[in-house]
Amino acid sequence: MGYGNLAYKYDYTEEERQQQRKKAIKKPNNDKAKSKKKTAQLSYAGKIAAVLVVAVSAVFMIVQYVTANDTKSALNAAVTEYEFEKSVTAQKSFELEQSIDLSKIEAEATSRLGMHRPEKHQIIYLDVKQSDTTIKTAGEVEGFSNRFGGFMKSIKGHIIDFFSI
Repeated sequence: MGYGNLAYKYDYTEEERQQQRKKAIKKPNNDKAKSKKKTAQLSYAGKIAAVLVVAVSAVFMIVQYVTANDTKSALNAAVTEYEFEKSVTAQKSFELEQSIDLSKIEAEATSRLGMHRPEKHQIIYLDVKQSDTTIKTAGEVEGFSNRFGGFMKSIKGHIIDFFSI
């Protein structure tokens, strides 16, 4: 024989009824859960679209960075070439000035063009109170400190070019 409970089960049945009522009330919530799943599916598609947008944006930014970097490199190359050509022009100008013989120019002016030297009453002298000459030695222009300073500026420029867009 078993040792069971001989008490009436009224309370137990009442609790079962309440649980059944709660389950019946929760069934519409299951519909809400289904609708949440549907929105989660839409959200998943939205997430994929967001990832694609970010990927396209990243590719666009990389392409723009490469284009800007190439343009800067071309500009730096053009500036370097310009500076080289400028120094060559200055050197050629100096060589031209040194090769000019003033006596040949005077002979050409008097013989071919019929020119002659000005007379005393045609000459006007001006008294300039300030010095109109500048003296610069090669040591000041091409000294170690200038070369070192230029080297440091070059390194700084390369670092800035590397880390800038």
